Amino acid sequence: MNHPELRQLRYLLAVAEAENFTRAAEKLFVSQPALSQQIQQLEEALGATLLDRRGRSVRLTAEGEVVVRAARRVFAQLEQMETELQELSGLRRGTLSLGVVQTVNAYLMPAVVADFVCRYAGVHLRVEEAAQEQIEEGLAGGRYQLGIGFQPTSREVEMEPLFTEELALIAPRRHPLALFRTIALSEAARWPMALLTESLCTRRLLNECMAQVNARPQVVAEFNTIAAVLAAVQRLGVATVLPRLVLEAVGDEDLCCVALQNPTPLRTVGLLHRSKGYRCRVTLAFGEAMRMATQVKGFPAPCAPLS
Repeated sequence: MNHPELRQLRYLLAVAEAENFTRAAEKLFVSQPALSQQIQQLEEALGATLLDRRGRSVRLTAEGEVVVRAARRVFAQLEQMETELQELSGLRRGTLSLGVVQTVNAYLMPAVVADFVCRYAGVHLRVEEAAQEQIEEGLAGGRYQLGIGFQPTSREVEMEPLFTEELALIAPRRHPLALFRTIALSEAARWPMALLTESLCTRRLLNECMAQVNARPQVVAEFNTIAAVLAAVQRLGVATVLPRLVLEAVGDEDLCCVALQNPTPLRTVGLLHRSKGYRCRVTLAFGEAMRMATQVKGFPAPCAPLS
């Protein structure tokens, strides 16, 4: 068996991600015939069929899955090597890839990133908003060096707690519930709401808490972005449930916040790392910037994970 070239492995990863030769070729800035030829040469070198080319989309075979997993480990190790070499130059240059859940990205990351870039102008940050599951996969696979999210489910990821995020009812000031400072979660469930979709952790946390009091949210519309949810709240005159900190960041005077109780949906936000993974100086510096930002803003101390 001949050893594959790094370029061929990179091409395979692009095809696996795009599930299409044309889209992968466009992303790589190569012609589709050249891409197909490189993949074919890789398959010949390994003596295995890596892609199922039947149908409109391209899928990995079982052998392809093995090669892709190994390729991701290879590129993660190469990136770590480059990072360690960059350490010799201190924090005057370097790259940091971050995966951040949507809620935290909305109310905290812009300020932290702006401050960090001002302090370390030579460091290039790549911040990607992603679901919790995608962040954990990205950390394990080497796509991200650091994640900002919630209690991980993967053994390959560990969390350093930062602060507590509390969900609250957010509604227009003309809404009947705007008259209250607190409301029972079971009572809130009786009112029509615009919510995030169930693919996101925020919605799943709300569902879990409502299930504890045998309630279900009355959903009139679902969206996968916070901005869309807040727009629907304004236009439809309905309520929603989002982190209290989101409203503080938006600063919309036409909206108000009502605390939820019995139970209050809470979760811990933290720094996510690959378990026993190498933490470069850039990663450590950004982690310290996150800790300082949450302390300055007076965010609540971490809470225990929801059981």
